[in-house]
Amino acid sequence: WDKQTFPKQRIGKKSDAGIDYDVVYHHLKLRIDPRTPNMSGSVVTQFKPFTDISRVSFDLSDTLVVDSVKHQTETLTWTHQDNILRIEKSVGLFLANEIDSLEIFYHGNPTRHTSRAYTRETGRAQSSTPIVWTLSQPYGARDWWPCKQGLYDKIDSLDMTITVPVGYKAAGQGLLQSTKTVEDTMVAFHWKHRYPVSTYLIATAVTDYVEFTDTVYFSNGNKLPILNYVFPESKPFMEQPVKATIPIMQLFDSLVGEYPFINEKYGHAEFLRGGGMEHQTMSSMGSWSFGLIAHELAHQWFGNQVTCASWTDLWLNEGFATYFTLVAREALQDRETWEYVQRASQDRAMRENGLAVYVEDTLDVPRLFSSHLTYNKGAQLLRMLNWQMGDSLFFKALRNYLEDTNLKHGFARTDDLKFHLESTSRKDFTEFFEDWFYGTGHPHYDIEWEQQGQNVSLQITQTTNGTTDFFEMPFELRFRNDEESKLFIVNPTSNVYSTTIQVGFAVDSIDFDPNLWVLATHQIVQTDSMDRDVVIFPNPANNQLTVYSKDETITKLEVFDRLGRMVLEQDVESGSALYQNLMLTGVTHGYYILRVTNEEGTRPFPFIKI
Repeated sequence: WDKQTFPKQRIGKKSDAGIDYDVVYHHLKLRIDPRTPNMSGSVVTQFKPFTDISRVSFDLSDTLVVDSVKHQTETLTWTHQDNILRIEKSVGLFLANEIDSLEIFYHGNPTRHTSRAYTRETGRAQSSTPIVWTLSQPYGARDWWPCKQGLYDKIDSLDMTITVPVGYKAAGQGLLQSTKTVEDTMVAFHWKHRYPVSTYLIATAVTDYVEFTDTVYFSNGNKLPILNYVFPESKPFMEQPVKATIPIMQLFDSLVGEYPFINEKYGHAEFLRGGGMEHQTMSSMGSWSFGLIAHELAHQWFGNQVTCASWTDLWLNEGFATYFTLVAREALQDRETWEYVQRASQDRAMRENGLAVYVEDTLDVPRLFSSHLTYNKGAQLLRMLNWQMGDSLFFKALRNYLEDTNLKHGFARTDDLKFHLESTSRKDFTEFFEDWFYGTGHPHYDIEWEQQGQNVSLQITQTTNGTTDFFEMPFELRFRNDEESKLFIVNPTSNVYSTTIQVGFAVDSIDFDPNLWVLATHQIVQTDSMDRDVVIFPNPANNQLTVYSKDETITKLEVFDRLGRMVLEQDVESGSALYQNLMLTGVTHGYYILRVTNEEGTRPFPFIKI
């Protein structure tokens, strides 16, 4: 999902409800009136125990009230505490590998939870009509219905019957089967979904929606309805922007395969939360920008068809959706727009250098949904993999990943993705994932160059600002003058790396990574006569750095860190020795700039303290 501020709280112990059975089917029968915060209903669950059991447990918030539990014609006993509903079978057992069913009747006010998984609002700008909407990711499903909300069991099949006041509509998963007036003042919307679905991707939204449908046609002759539930006041302003869904879906279909729920629909339901949420077959939308439409649509493949098997791997959902938004912009919008958004994504990805894309604490919800790490750095990891593999192999690997029978409409870990990238490309990405996924930070490249004849000599120094000592990553350099330019790929194999490239023309300047493939910062300096007159060594340095001055005119040495803070200063007596020793014993390891001042001015020299 996209762009939301989460409450900074821990949600408590991970639930083990439902670990001893497989959910086969749910039918949510809910009565929702947006004019009140209360709701009521029942949930039918068909399940298959792994072994003979006498108890079935569900995740359910303690603030909701269970009225009764039915098993066939029998009313069962239950206990409900610590947000777990435990249902006892008084006679006999729920038998292993046999489908059984329960119906849980309950009611309450689910708007009380800070998770906002079930929210009632009246904040529409041009209407006082209230809206109720749900958004369960990551741990909120239990706050509004009895379920099994872990990432290890998809529901094979789903029905939702949402009864609402006349004049309101209820959005849902799958295809709308019927609308039936009941009690004269209420109408029941029956939605039917026949694809596996994760608990957190089940949702509804209820208000006075108006609807319209677009249609997307695919190259193989298939077509799909795009159903839009929008506020009446919004329809004139978003009817055209939402049509961007059509070419974006056609693009994704061509790159990674058929829309995963092709026999049903895709759609949007407007709501008041910032950003959007990729509810299966009907995304909830807080706005109608091209980027948000592409992001939530991409999730139908990455996150819904194949879902992360642990929140530690949430980048498999959010990194992919962010990356495919960039892919859509590059293919369907102008170069200037794509480049602006790509640079912004790279900038965000480099703002948080103390943590990895891999999430260690899955109860830290703000960290889970870090824009810097899970979304943008995750997206940039995929772009760098795309760069190393090329489009053909990269998108083939993604198709293989999505079609893997062990993963399709199921769950995946990062190692599953890695397997398909490696088996398709015949490359080993172990070091890549160690550096970029489990490691922290990013590289900075200081590049010094000098041309002699047709050859350009390069000295490339890589420093890092995280736990990764050296990032193995090739990158492009564009050599150019006013009339000519050439691209070359360099692939440094150590922190300090030298190479010579035969360019063939006089070079005025060099551009680093002009196609924005690599997550890195850089500085490029052309060696001139002053650089040759002043030399620093060794580089990297340990406890001492020596500065050689050909003409003995140095007056000051200053050392600055990456944030521009001076950490060391040394005045030099005029006319002193050719060699000046700078002691670094009090300087921590990392990347620094030595500023050397002489009669000609001040020049920077990058170095590494080890």
